[in-house]
Amino acid sequence: MHPSPPYPAPHAPAALTPEAAALMIGRYSNTVGVRDYLTTIFKHKYKILIAFLVLTLLASAGIVVYLNLIYTPLFEARSLVLVKSGWENRSPELSLDPGRVPAAREHDLVSSEVRILQSRDLKERVVNTVKVETIYPHLVKNPLPGITPNEAAVLFLEKNLTVTPAKNSNVVEVAYKNENPAAAAAVVNNLVNLYIDKRTEVYRDPKSIMFLDKKTEEYRRNLAESENKLKVFKDQIEIVSFDDQRTALITQRSTLTGTINSTATQIQEVQERIAELDKQMQATPKTQLGGPATERRAEAESRLLNLQLQEKELLSRFKEDNRLVANVREQMQLVKQYMETQTSRDTASRTSSADPVYQDLQKQALQNRAELSALKVRKAALDQELTDLTRQLETLASHESKYRELQREVTNNEERYRSYRQRLEETRIYDELERQKMSSVSVIEPASVPMLPANPKKPTILFVAAALAVGIGGAVGLAFLLEFLKRGVTTPAEAERRLGLPVLVAVPYKS
Repeated sequence: MHPSPPYPAPHAPAALTPEAAALMIGRYSNTVGVRDYLTTIFKHKYKILIAFLVLTLLASAGIVVYLNLIYTPLFEARSLVLVKSGWENRSPELSLDPGRVPAAREHDLVSSEVRILQSRDLKERVVNTVKVETIYPHLVKNPLPGITPNEAAVLFLEKNLTVTPAKNSNVVEVAYKNENPAAAAAVVNNLVNLYIDKRTEVYRDPKSIMFLDKKTEEYRRNLAESENKLKVFKDQIEIVSFDDQRTALITQRSTLTGTINSTATQIQEVQERIAELDKQMQATPKTQLGGPATERRAEAESRLLNLQLQEKELLSRFKEDNRLVANVREQMQLVKQYMETQTSRDTASRTSSADPVYQDLQKQALQNRAELSALKVRKAALDQELTDLTRQLETLASHESKYRELQREVTNNEERYRSYRQRLEETRIYDELERQKMSSVSVIEPASVPMLPANPKKPTILFVAAALAVGIGGAVGLAFLLEFLKRGVTTPAEAERRLGLPVLVAVPYKS
């Protein structure tokens, strides 16, 4: 027997048109409101409560396990290192004419130093120095299968070590995480110290000193040999200064050339005089009439001519009334009177004799020919001397060329010896700097023992909130999941959505 409804039974419904039915279906089919959600929650309230308690307890247990068994505080030690371009980056040039190598940029320099800091060899040295039992004691107690504790420690060190170059600077940050704060600081400080030692080994070239020492000694011997050759050559040629010797020879040649030209001019003049004398001798008779009187007349004429010359000379220095001028004039008068009286006496006693003019021309011709012969002999000697001077200049030029060549050899050997000796001294200084542990790397901030872990625990309220959120979310989600998986309908709205028909009457069911 069905329960009677609390309200009067309605009359039979009138038939609905298809349009009205579709309108009602569309109105109820997509309506899911807060009432539906609340209905679902209240429907499964006991299940939600149970699920909330279970999930919250499980989340709390997981948090407790994480905090007590899984969570491990890691302490991070940091150190800052300043990398500068120092003597380690200046490799000695082993060649005299090396190709120009561009200087390393700061970025490349820092990258190289980071590579050295990250090298496996450096990490192995750190593990051997600090010891595995200090860094990772659990590896000693429970070693990994198939690998030694040291190798395992190196792998863990690589995982927890970070080397980061600072942006736009030469600073490198070295950081390391470990459960033991003292071990973390010890690892970082030992890593930096071993890195400073290792970089000097990387940049150092022990063979360069031996090579430079050998080349320096070789060029020292070459310099001594070339200097000895130059000294022997200078002793052989016996020349102190080529410039002075050349200047003296050139001056002597110039003077000798002038003398030769002058002698040639004299020879030409003498030849012209001889030719002129020969012409005069051909035109002058060899004999003339006269005798002793003629000779006396010629002497008188010569005496008169001398007196006239004396008078002219005295007048150039004295006046007309001077006594010396008067005496010369008296003597001239006497000579003239003698010549007049002598002319009348010797007119009748003329005889034929050699012409004194012809004899004088002949005498002058002989003298000029003798002078011409002497000038030709002198010119030949001067020409030979000029040839000798030219040969001496050529020999001097050859000696100077040889001397310059030997001098260039000495200069080249000296420059090479000085260059290699300087590089050897620089390399020895670098070696001494390396022995004294002087480096261009500076530790700005050494690693100190960290007081707080790098991964601190979260506040308790966060874990409580997380556990509650897991419980509430899981419980509510479970309720809606069960509602979604059920087969029946529990509300009129759900029935309308599923069946696509309007609900005309809802009869409450009481069990």
